[in-house]
Amino acid sequence: MNENIIDVLVYLFENYMSEHVNLKEQNTLNHIYHGLEEAGFAKPTIDEAFDWLTALGENQAQLKPQSNDAIRIYQGLESEKLDDECIDFITYLEGSGILTPHTRELLINSLLHLNADNIDVDDLQWLALIILFTQPEQEQAFASMESLMFDPPVDHEH
Repeated sequence: MNENIIDVLVYLFENYMSEHVNLKEQNTLNHIYHGLEEAGFAKPTIDEAFDWLTALGENQAQLKPQSNDAIRIYQGLESEKLDDECIDFITYLEGSGILTPHTRELLINSLLHLNADNIDVDDLQWLALIILFTQPEQEQAFASMESLMFDPPVDHEH
């Protein structure tokens, strides 16, 4: 199976995380790991996905508070990993209230920790959804992101 870490994270989210399983319990982790192997994912990629989830928790603790009126400038590695479409989409998510400055920074830091060369908007949407799901008091933002991804656009008649 030709997959990357994002495929594993999406599979994890769809099959395990949305059930509110305790990812800190070793028996649960072993069960999930085995399930991912049975689904055809390679051990190194599964390990990377678990490392990414661990880093997500660590990144949250390390982030400095962000001002709500600050302007975000992308530079260096951020500009290399994220194309203009991704940056525009992050700006859209923040402007629409789905991302706060804190969750925006968490998303950017998490994107930089991926071992992926080409991050596209579809990948970014899934990772934003996963991050919002893991954050306390972000239920409305999660629901808005989920709606953006899965609800068909409403066609208004004039």
